Amino acid sequence: MTPQTLSVSTKAGWAVGELAIAVYVGLNMAFMLYYCTDALRIPPAIAGMALLVPRILDAFADPVMGIVSDRTVSRFGRRRLYLAIGAPFLGLAIALVFFVPPEIDLPLRVVLLMAAFLLSNAAITIYGVPYSAMAAEMTADYAERTSLTGYKMIAARTGIILSGFAGPLIFRSMGNLADGFRLLGVIAGIFMLVTGLWSFFATRSAPQLSRPAHKFNFRAEVSAVLNNRPFRLLWLVFLLQNIAIGAATTALIYFLIYAMRFEPRETSVFFAASGIAAAVATPVWVLVSRRLGKRNAYSIGLMLAALVALSLLFVSPSLAWLLLGIVVIGGLIDGGNQLFPNAMVPDSVEVDEAATGERREGAIFGAWSFCLKLGMTMGAFAVSLGLSAFGFAGGASPAAQSDMAILGIRLMYAGLPALLWIASVLLLSRYNLTEERFEALKAEAMARRTANGSLSGPVLRAGDKVHPG
Repeated sequence: MTPQTLSVSTKAGWAVGELAIAVYVGLNMAFMLYYCTDALRIPPAIAGMALLVPRILDAFADPVMGIVSDRTVSRFGRRRLYLAIGAPFLGLAIALVFFVPPEIDLPLRVVLLMAAFLLSNAAITIYGVPYSAMAAEMTADYAERTSLTGYKMIAARTGIILSGFAGPLIFRSMGNLADGFRLLGVIAGIFMLVTGLWSFFATRSAPQLSRPAHKFNFRAEVSAVLNNRPFRLLWLVFLLQNIAIGAATTALIYFLIYAMRFEPRETSVFFAASGIAAAVATPVWVLVSRRLGKRNAYSIGLMLAALVALSLLFVSPSLAWLLLGIVVIGGLIDGGNQLFPNAMVPDSVEVDEAATGERREGAIFGAWSFCLKLGMTMGAFAVSLGLSAFGFAGGASPAAQSDMAILGIRLMYAGLPALLWIASVLLLSRYNLTEERFEALKAEAMARRTANGSLSGPVLRAGDKVHPG
């Protein structure tokens, strides 16, 4: 095993920590708006705003958390400490979200929801940003990062399967929807605590390719991220992708229950089928990327996702179970679309180091996490506005919904994501950080550090720009 190669136990142990994040994201995107409109009986537009504000505040905290972790000094390393702190906080906070009393006055309901949701978002930031930044520290090998990310994405899909399949079964298992969501919150909280701490202990011997932290300069931090052209392009592509995912995931339960007339318990099959398909496809996409390159394989995945989304505009309730096959195909495609951007972003750390002489894994992954949350937030909020604009009646039966409301659900679930997938493909065509250019940048940085006899110092002139490829 070379120094660049990680053991299977290290990769798998680190990936277990992704289960906590995936379950959080799965519950957040798939069921949070539904919980607000149908369990708490909060009107869609108000519920969307109540969820939007904490998400936006938290998203802006992600880059700050990345900068903090860059400069953390502890016997556990720069990042692992926050797994130990964040996992218990996350487990408690997610449970509190689902304990908002539905019988109190609407204004107080909304305030308590926002407060609990803000705590849960803060917890996922403390845990998730340092966790993700560990990928760039554990190995500097181009191919090995794809393999490491593959483990992470399989864990992510497993978490999505668990939350998507078990979620409806749990929150429909009690006498009323609010009690069911309380039970879901407790179970999810315990699961996040255990998996987060598991990753903390499993990575105690993991490599840490860290550099001494440079003196903090806010302008320099922001400038380094903004001037990192490959990262900037990838960030925009990922933003569009996550708006699409946020909209589709949030609208899916409405689409299944109200547009396709499935029973709530039956929706578990669709959430699980998509996640299983993505997990199974992830190793295949790793092999595809080795032949075609990350960007080319990513472009193919995005275009296929757009075609699948467009097909969903025309599936009627009479062909309801045809939807299961389409969802499986969508999951197979999404396995690649989640793998590639997360495997490409660690490479941008070398671009920054080549230009500035500094390594800012935390700042870069903080901006990346901000992108993920901002996109998901925008997608979910768009659905809440769409439901309100098209006249959706929260808590009413499918038969009581107007044709306009059903049209709005269909457009939010399929039409909006399809447009965003297409736009993301066009943006990605401008990204050209190839493996060859990546290796050249890494060699430049290493040569300069060796020549200077230090671990810092700019590799390129201040006025130079890095245009890979």
